[in-house]
Amino acid sequence: TENREKSIIIDISESESFAVIKIIDNGIGIDDKTISKIFEPYFTTKKDGMGLGLYMAKIIIEEKMNGMITVRNDVNNVVFTIKLPHKKV
Repeated sequence: TENREKSIIIDISESESFAVIKIIDNGIGIDDKTISKIFEPYFTTKKDGMGLGLYMAKIIIEEKMNGMITVRNDVNNVVFTIKLPHKKV
């Protein structure tokens, strides 16, 4: 195992239509089987987990806020990306 310092980076930017929030960690990544199920209800990798946190986040972001959330492995990181539409004034 590598003894590197753990970090989380939060990057906030915007496009013409969306506010974009990226949450990036320098962990070991998420295996393909897990990443394909990560937003499913009751799916957990924790012994005492309920598997509702990321599922509820997805429901709130996509159904209540008309946004989107995705997750992907990058070279040395896991990246969660949240896109929220700009509020029309």
